[in-house]
Amino acid sequence: MNFSKEMAKLKTNKIAPIYLILGTESYLNRIARETFIHSILKKDEIDLNLGIYDMEEVPLGVALEDAESVPFFGDRRLVIVDRPIFLTGDKGKPKFEHDIKWFENYLIKPSATTIFVIFAPYEKLDDRKKISKLLKKNAVIIETPILSEKEMRSYLKTTIENEEFKISPEAFELFIQLTDAKLSVAMSELPKLLLYGQENKYITKDAVSELITKSLEQNIFSLNDYVLKKKVGLALELYHDLLLQKEDPIKINAIMTSQFRLLLQVKILEKRGYQQGDIAKILKVHPYRIKLSIQHMKPFSKKVLADAYNGLIETEYRLKTGQGEKNMQFELFVLQFARNYSIG
Repeated sequence: MNFSKEMAKLKTNKIAPIYLILGTESYLNRIARETFIHSILKKDEIDLNLGIYDMEEVPLGVALEDAESVPFFGDRRLVIVDRPIFLTGDKGKPKFEHDIKWFENYLIKPSATTIFVIFAPYEKLDDRKKISKLLKKNAVIIETPILSEKEMRSYLKTTIENEEFKISPEAFELFIQLTDAKLSVAMSELPKLLLYGQENKYITKDAVSELITKSLEQNIFSLNDYVLKKKVGLALELYHDLLLQKEDPIKINAIMTSQFRLLLQVKILEKRGYQQGDIAKILKVHPYRIKLSIQHMKPFSKKVLADAYNGLIETEYRLKTGQGEKNMQFELFVLQFARNYSIG
């Protein structure tokens, strides 16, 4: 990935006429956009010489017309094109007729005073298209893919070190878990930890636990863990906490069911010899979720997981058909499961 290298070039005024930002990592895309704007334009030039065009809202010709205009009271214009769906294999009918021929001509002979930046938030372009090939030939390509867990950990550690902070191993692992190993989530949460630990320049596990809010899905992951381990008291306490937060019993049950379905699928695929990466691709799930699922389901047999899953399906049926008091259905499921099944 050439992201850091190209961002450094921009900051030292080594700038090309055309860029393609290709990838789905929202944090890197945001950093790239901010770097382009503040490296190419002075603060008082932004209103006059920056044009941003969403290709799902306006025709390409509007952006190209702007790109061919001379700068106002400055040396350069910056034209940003978002969501160029016409570069992908999407077969949906576009809202507009995009002037691809004009774009081809621009790529061959770009304006000398415009920096033309295309943000394509996709995993790949359709390389069968002539325009995609021409763009890749004439543009500087900056990749912003979703980082692997290893890459995300490395990026996060480097960021913390650059802030002259230290973080305990336990705190780091909890931070990764609570942000689902997603860089965009972690980087949006990190400022809270840096502010909290400003005095000692140290991030503790307690700080992470206190400051990083658990998502509903993460709370339900804990809930499922309590159910499987037959920790009835903790399961019911957490369930009632979620009800106090105005979470709907049907929604809670649906997410629990989805998570148990994933555990069961991972169990089956692992028994068939599939590795973590292969399972993630087959199920189209983030690799870190698969890693957690493998760790989570290891002590439990396929039968225990299947029985819990089927029990939740029955609970959902009772919830949706109004059988009994709504908030009691989960409690009945937990008590029945704890009575009937043992770990293994």
